[in-house]
Amino acid sequence: MLQLLCFSAVILSASPQFLPLNDAMERIIYGTVVDISDFPYQVALVSRRNNRKRIICGGALVKPRVVFTAAHCTHTRNDEERENLSVLVGANHVNDPDGVFHEIDTVMKHPDFSYHELDNDFSVITLKEPVEYSDKARSIDISNADHDGGTVATISGWGRTEYGTPSKYLRATKLTVENWDKCQDYFPGVFHPKITRNMICVRPSRTTTYFGDSGGPLVVDGKLIGLVSFGRKVGGEKKTTVFTRVRNFLDFVEEVVPGF
Repeated sequence: MLQLLCFSAVILSASPQFLPLNDAMERIIYGTVVDISDFPYQVALVSRRNNRKRIICGGALVKPRVVFTAAHCTHTRNDEERENLSVLVGANHVNDPDGVFHEIDTVMKHPDFSYHELDNDFSVITLKEPVEYSDKARSIDISNADHDGGTVATISGWGRTEYGTPSKYLRATKLTVENWDKCQDYFPGVFHPKITRNMICVRPSRTTTYFGDSGGPLVVDGKLIGLVSFGRKVGGEKKTTVFTRVRNFLDFVEEVVPGF
């Protein structure tokens, strides 16, 4: 079953015990959390309705006023821009007193994105005011390198856990990049999307992204390489995830954010 990995509600849970980054990464899906100071580039797209705040997606801060995320996070199936969105930075959870909400100035979806093919799943958000950098909020560099199968990457977000409910607190895990020519094997059906060169996939694992993690950053050696797009189960409890290959969209970014 194909899954766009977006739109989770935020629920309450007990206050976590933060673990050092290297200890938490191996078992984040099973109840541990990470601190935003280890992932200061991670942002949340928050929907506000009837005084309720809900994290629907993640994103990556790449400049003080520029956020990258997935197009299906910013636009509906009717190609309408989602309303009542803001960007939360420097926060471990939606009600974190240290977090800062930023109003959105513009949202620019890649013109060739469609929910049918899921290619070009990329949007650029500009903020009305720049983010003030700190140990909890800082931009990430973008990788221009190729990453072969076997490369270990990290992903973070507030999506659902193995219990089927979204996490209140920021979580992270390690994933292994798959060779690109192997990716289509995980989507063999005629109704599955074509895996294009704009996509990166990871090897199936029990530990992976889930609903609510869309738009979140895939990172290798401290640099951004991808954004969570979609995924599916691949037998048993294992899942694979497909990411938007960020470097392929830098020309588009330059067009919509001159001087980027």
